[in-house]
Amino acid sequence: MAQIELRNTTIYLKDGFTGTAAVNGPGAPAAPANGNTTLYIDTIANLPDSGTVVPVGARFSVAGSTEEFYTVTATDANENQKVVVDATSGNFTLTFSGQTTSNILYNASANDVLSALEALSNIAPGDVVVTSPVASSWIIKFAGVYAGVNVPVLTATDVDLMGGGDAITITTLNAGGTTGIITFSPALATAAGIPADNAVITFLPARIEIRIGEGNLTWTEAREFDYVLDRGNLDTVRQGDEQPLEIQLEFLYEFYTNGSGGAWDPSPIDFLKRVNEGANLESSSSDPCEVFSVDIEVVYDPPCGSELNENYVFPDFRYESLEFNLQDATISVSGKCNATEPTVTRA
Repeated sequence: MAQIELRNTTIYLKDGFTGTAAVNGPGAPAAPANGNTTLYIDTIANLPDSGTVVPVGARFSVAGSTEEFYTVTATDANENQKVVVDATSGNFTLTFSGQTTSNILYNASANDVLSALEALSNIAPGDVVVTSPVASSWIIKFAGVYAGVNVPVLTATDVDLMGGGDAITITTLNAGGTTGIITFSPALATAAGIPADNAVITFLPARIEIRIGEGNLTWTEAREFDYVLDRGNLDTVRQGDEQPLEIQLEFLYEFYTNGSGGAWDPSPIDFLKRVNEGANLESSSSDPCEVFSVDIEVVYDPPCGSELNENYVFPDFRYESLEFNLQDATISVSGKCNATEPTVTRA
């Protein structure tokens, strides 16, 4: 290993979040477009522990965009149901959990539908939000006491509708308790490509960047051997027990960033301890019964074209000691990885 200039080195702390989803395009309240910072998604799959909620701070790439990754700054796991009336006159009613509204006009405003729902005994003001993207079509979002709850699907009754297809359809855009909307940074850009309906979203680990300043990262790879004697004389050597990587990391406390524009801003201590803004981080270990761990990634990007980039990954790191120096604004972290050596790639 050649000497590495720390000024050209970036160190990341990463959790273990993974998973996939698909873009919900034309059927969603808003299809992806230039400048959007929100995507409607469906068919979430492969989240850790069979989860259905995407945490703030997770990153993702999406097919159709050349942007390396986007960072999730907010999520919405509230249920959204869409009501569409195909008629030219008349009225209908909506029923929620056994309670039925008064008559609603076929082309009622969003406020009229909201008022009819809030008149029910099981829907209080703030429990639903109603929007009307086009005439005779309403998006009903459940909030308040129903936030994050998989609620019963509304049912509709044709009172005296006439004209058109004389039909009412209700579809669930996303079930409560499952992330259906993600807000992210940076915004979608036409130059990078706009995702299409059902484009695959690939979720990536949350991470923060640490500038080590005058600090450093050092590690020790240890091996254990058993020396076998024969009548008091050295005879043979056998490989002993594997030894974990030992890591020592010293960095400035005052500088860290995650690329989300500050909407999600855990400190390195939050990340290492899984507390505060790091409370929803996913362990980098594949075993959910193990103690929480993070990956440490070291990226060396030399300024001259003749040298190869180097990437070091120290998996499943758990700190054992934290030392704080207020005068120098530094933190010293030491601990071990559940690995005998880092993964090193050069390109």
